[in-house]
Amino acid sequence: MSGGERAGPGLFARIVAGDASRRTRLHDERGRRAPLGRILRNLPPAFLSGTGRLAFGSLPPRPWISYDAQRVLAAFLNAKPRTVLEFGSGQSTRWYADRAKSLVSIENDRDWFVAVERQLAGMPNVDYRLATDRAAYAAPDIAWPFDLVMIDGAWREDCARFALEHITSGGLIYLDNSDKGAAPETGDIPAARASLIAQAERRGWAWQEFTDFAPAQFFVQRGLLIRAGQA
Repeated sequence: MSGGERAGPGLFARIVAGDASRRTRLHDERGRRAPLGRILRNLPPAFLSGTGRLAFGSLPPRPWISYDAQRVLAAFLNAKPRTVLEFGSGQSTRWYADRAKSLVSIENDRDWFVAVERQLAGMPNVDYRLATDRAAYAAPDIAWPFDLVMIDGAWREDCARFALEHITSGGLIYLDNSDKGAAPETGDIPAARASLIAQAERRGWAWQEFTDFAPAQFFVQRGLLIRAGQA
């Protein structure tokens, strides 16, 4: 066997190797491997966009969540005018704004808020809010319900409770990074996940998780999707 042949498996192992938080790049942090179909379908665009981010600083102008979940959300938003609430702004915010009837987006980082605010100039359907404390962020002064609530920022367990109280019948709730543990910058994600699933099952709502690649990422992650009012 030649030296090049011996190096093959070792090189492959290094490419897919995980780290302290995951078994391999094909597994999320709770140990679930992405389905083969998703790997074949979504690894190539994830690799290309991740290479572009590292090599050229190019940031994909779309939500950095599961590619398959994005397709579900795009179809939902395109079906008819929708209202969207986003906890945690970023490259996703303009994407939602372009597709929603109205968008409320809440951010707790002042510098990031200023950067994203520039991208939203001239968009009258966007209510972009800076909220640096927990109460103002996770329990905003909003009385009306939303068709889609995205939870992808700080204090996610509190945001999950707010989402359950402010979602329309037939609406969607998406918790990003549902495979992660508790962290100071995101709050108790396991508690948010458990609460959303428990309430979905108690209310007879459908739910599913996407273990999948996402834009600009070289590893698999997981997101939780709740369909309110749909069994």
